[in-house]
Amino acid sequence: MTVDKHSTVGLILPALIALPPLIGLGYAVTASLGLVGVAPGGSTSRYLREVIANHTTWAALGWTLWITIASTFLATLAAVFLAATFRAESKADRFGRIVAVLPLPVPHVVAALSSLLILGQSGLLARVAHSAGIISTPAQMPPLVYDRLGVGLIFALVWKEIPFLALIAFTVLKNRGGMLEETARSLGANGIHTFFYATWPVLWRGMLPGIVAVATFVAGSYETAALLAPSRPLALPLLTMERYTATAMDLRPGAFVLAGFTLLLSLAAVAAYGATIGRTDRLQ
Repeated sequence: MTVDKHSTVGLILPALIALPPLIGLGYAVTASLGLVGVAPGGSTSRYLREVIANHTTWAALGWTLWITIASTFLATLAAVFLAATFRAESKADRFGRIVAVLPLPVPHVVAALSSLLILGQSGLLARVAHSAGIISTPAQMPPLVYDRLGVGLIFALVWKEIPFLALIAFTVLKNRGGMLEETARSLGANGIHTFFYATWPVLWRGMLPGIVAVATFVAGSYETAALLAPSRPLALPLLTMERYTATAMDLRPGAFVLAGFTLLLSLAAVAAYGATIGRTDRLQ
């Protein structure tokens, strides 16, 4: 049996890319079992049981899921709207596409700080509402940051992820959407039917990898949560960091267990993507 040299060389780069996270995953697993780290005591499932039995863990997991689903859904909805609105080749539409992706290089921490300055109870929105006579003092502004619903955090994440998803949507429609839409219109479909039966299927299939990437990033995002999330319930990344930096060293292995929970969320999103694509391919 002969070995294709090009295939062997081609596997080296993916292996090098996968090696650091695999090493980190291996360390996290062994640390959560008490085999390595600051509190090694032999193989034990005590840390896993403690994390699972703690109500704080499930509150953090549920809250993180809420933020992930809401942020990803709203960002996807906005990106689809932008792609469907600014898709022509006129100057106005080209300008609209440029403006839509302008925030793409803005760091997430900057987006979080901007949201804090805008939505805080002494922020820009509160001052505008006070000047307009809507509220008597800026302190009467409903809490939009550090709130249990995570309004400020969702706002920051949606604003930051829209350009990424919009860029994908613009590209998908430009490369794949035109012919199907023309075919649908030639068969007598109106604008709404054309969108739902021609535009939307192309969009969601082309955007799905980006949507999964956004969801996995949001689930593990630390800096935006650190600036905008409430202290109760804690977001899963914040709870992980709290345990990792605790002065009680026997809490640190629990941080690696929580990191494994975040990894499971990401793997679930990737598995859902694979199942969806596989089901679509079978139907086609």
